[in-house]
Amino acid sequence: MVIKHAVLRGSKNTLKIVLNLVKFIVPAVFILKVLEHSGWLFRIAAFFEPYMSYIGLPGEGALIIIMGQVTLYSGIAAMAVMDITVKQITIASTFIAIFHSIILETVVVIKAGGDWPIVVGFRFVAAILACFALNLLIPGV
Repeated sequence: MVIKHAVLRGSKNTLKIVLNLVKFIVPAVFILKVLEHSGWLFRIAAFFEPYMSYIGLPGEGALIIIMGQVTLYSGIAAMAVMDITVKQITIASTFIAIFHSIILETVVVIKAGGDWPIVVGFRFVAAILACFALNLLIPGV
């Protein structure tokens, strides 16, 4: 009886988590696929390619960072559908771990009385420096 109850409770919790993640993953994948099929993904990638190469990401990596500003899950979903290496996944994950949901978190900083340009600037610079270092330290492409 205890095992049955534990399995049911665990299944219920798992379903809640999956449904919560689907709310972010499906729209992120949809947006990326629309951008890809419309040709905009390649235009965006070409524009950001020179900048992203400094931190070891392809031009499409800019979309991972942009999607990571919505939620961490959107950034992860963007990574899941892109053809990137483990090194690039590590770098992109580091960037969005440091610099994510910046609009929402800036509102929180303002409400708390913080100096938002300093907080945003510090997080952005920290993300760039961390990813630049990872690009140099992690072997591979």
